[in-house]
Amino acid sequence: MFLENLFLGFATVGGVLFVLRTAMLFLGWGGGDPADLGEVPDGGAVDVSDPDAAHSSGGDFRLFSLHGMTSFAFLFGLTGWLAMRDGSLGPGLSTLAALAVGFAAMFATAWIFRMTSRLQSDGTVSMADAVGASGVIYLGIRPGATGQVSVVARGQSKIFDARAKDPSEELPTGTPVTVVAAEEILVVQKR
Repeated sequence: MFLENLFLGFATVGGVLFVLRTAMLFLGWGGGDPADLGEVPDGGAVDVSDPDAAHSSGGDFRLFSLHGMTSFAFLFGLTGWLAMRDGSLGPGLSTLAALAVGFAAMFATAWIFRMTSRLQSDGTVSMADAVGASGVIYLGIRPGATGQVSVVARGQSKIFDARAKDPSEELPTGTPVTVVAAEEILVVQKR
């Protein structure tokens, strides 16, 4: 009877916390998870020169998050309580079944949050996104000099510094061009 009540307590507390935490997440309250083990040091600062750093802080596999622990408690308790109530497994096997289902819930929760974090996009357009795109000279390019080009990349119109592929070529404002490379600045040529 004690073990059955213990399982019921885990199920109740874990279930209530999981539902509250999920509701808060959907309402936009408490997006960060203070119970995450393996937090990014320096208050979440990310080295922007490392292209993988921005994705690793939110997309890593966090097994011991608040959501993971509450889902473990809920399903551990519910499985144990149902197994004890049924009476066919006994206390030892009921506890093992409850642990197995609880850990499976933690892994599933961590996996779901990892997959949803991959759906995020920052929308930043880089020069590399402009390669192959068509554009128009915004600020004329004189021979051997630089100017600016207006390009639509990833659905956004951006203005980048540019130079002509042929250094002796002049590209006046309004000239239609194609971006052929992204170095320190964009390299363009007439269409």
